[in-house]
Amino acid sequence: MKWIRAFSIASSAVALGYLILVSIASLKQGYAWAEMDWDQKGHTTFADFLAASDIGMRETDIDGMHCTEFFAYKDGLAIKTVCP
Repeated sequence: MKWIRAFSIASSAVALGYLILVSIASLKQGYAWAEMDWDQKGHTTFADFLAASDIGMRETDIDGMHCTEFFAYKDGLAIKTVCP
């Protein structure tokens, strides 16, 4: 039974470490909390915050407007586009 407790503690430590690293990566992106509403549902969740670590930003022109496009690092596909 001791090994089960040790495994549980070790697993929790690894999960917590991962959560901390992803949170730091998300914070380093520099997005405002409102910008991280990736699916534009009207509010930002903690899952949206964690996803920010895997999302980049680039400028683009759409119909003559200067817009900001957020894209997934994994495949470069647009997640959302914000225009003035």
